[in-house]
Amino acid sequence: MNILTDLLTTDCISVYSPARNKAEVFTTAGDLFEKRLGISSNTVVEVLNAREDRSSTALSSGVAIPHGIVTTLKKPAAALIKLARPIDFAAPDQNKISILIFLLFPEIAIPEHLQILSFTAQLLLDYDIRENLLLEQDPQKIFELLTFSNDFDDTHQIAESRHLLQSIEASKYNIQSYIDEWAMLEVSRR
Repeated sequence: MNILTDLLTTDCISVYSPARNKAEVFTTAGDLFEKRLGISSNTVVEVLNAREDRSSTALSSGVAIPHGIVTTLKKPAAALIKLARPIDFAAPDQNKISILIFLLFPEIAIPEHLQILSFTAQLLLDYDIRENLLLEQDPQKIFELLTFSNDFDDTHQIAESRHLLQSIEASKYNIQSYIDEWAMLEVSRR
């Protein structure tokens, strides 16, 4: 079990999404969250766009973590979308995006949010997990894959053995930008 266990459900996992661009994939995510949480799809799309307008939430290696704050939420929630065809997403490595994990947060609780963002980024940057996510088409098995992966220290060792540290290093900038963003939000709320 891990951080994503309580945030993600199989009904918020979409495979072979036909979305052709960022707007379409955000709408798909909005629809998933609307069905699960009862919040307006339009609200979700607005929150995601507002965050994305500040800087891209794409990491590297074909993954992104779009996220935002929905004040009416009681607790964080997640959705995963795998695209039928990769889309442009302003990734730092210029790769198109195939896998997106969407995170919605309630009012700011910086330490918890940073922990969730960091864990999710590290999980998606693990080569084996990412490759298995690309291959798997069953939402239940995707859920199990994500929730079974509970210790980044183990996945980091796998990455080292496969010489994937360059990908992780390239994404440190994005993880740090998430941390900086949340710190700025906390200061602005005071």
